[in-house]
Amino acid sequence: MNVDRQTVNEPGLIARYPLASFFILALALSWIAWSPWWLGQDGLGLLPIPGSIQVVALVNPLGIFGPAAAAFIVVGATEGRAGVRRFWANVTSLRLGLRWWGAALLGVPAILLVGAILLPGTLGSFTTDGLAAVLMIYPVQLLGIVFLGGGLEEIGWRGFAQPKLQEKSSPLGAALLIGIVWAAWHGPLFLTQTWDTPRSTIAQVLLYVVVVIGLSVIMAWVRNGSGSTLTAVLAHASVNGSLGVLVIAFPGSLIETTNWWGLGIILAAAVVVLVTKGRLGAGEAIEAPAAMARPA
Repeated sequence: MNVDRQTVNEPGLIARYPLASFFILALALSWIAWSPWWLGQDGLGLLPIPGSIQVVALVNPLGIFGPAAAAFIVVGATEGRAGVRRFWANVTSLRLGLRWWGAALLGVPAILLVGAILLPGTLGSFTTDGLAAVLMIYPVQLLGIVFLGGGLEEIGWRGFAQPKLQEKSSPLGAALLIGIVWAAWHGPLFLTQTWDTPRSTIAQVLLYVVVVIGLSVIMAWVRNGSGSTLTAVLAHASVNGSLGVLVIAFPGSLIETTNWWGLGIILAAAVVVLVTKGRLGAGEAIEAPAAMARPA
């Protein structure tokens, strides 16, 4: 039997369309994992699943892992086991440099704080009640977000999609596209009652999208500049963790009641674009796996 050699050697669908495959898988895996939440009684009410904190606590981390799982699937399909090892080395490399450790762990909270102070009425709502306690558990909370929370998303968004898109488009264009997809990725959560993001009006939803796109720009900058995905993971965790601290410090303010909590992110993203002229740190750092592979 004659077999067409070109047919035998033809790459699979994922290998032919790695970026499209990643985005589709990221959305599908997360939306399916979250389905007990947004299709259950806390959401559309189509499934007889109670809207309890236990259900949310179980399915939320699974959904958050969707972009990372999509990245590993696509890297495995396109680069094999060796590619997966290189990809994982970039995620886990601690060789960030003091500058980028500071940017991820201290710079991002500072950006949020500056934006909060600029909001009308925020300073007047400041209180120290409960602040000491939340600051004491902040490091533990940060680690939890890194391993079980939003930090995991960065393995896919900035670890895989940003570098791949930059091979075909500008760093800024890549960050903006990822920001739009990233905002859409949260779509099912808008259908739930317990997701803690203000969304009562179209204006609030649009503001949320703008904040997410701005955050995508900042994450691309720290990822490109450091050459390590871990920087983006830590920066994302810092956003979630420090936002919780600000809500305790400024109760009832616009930080808690609206998506203007992201004002500092929007302003910082604009500054990063202007200062880097849209390059977002691309080409400034050696990728972590490549650096590790060099002889001593």
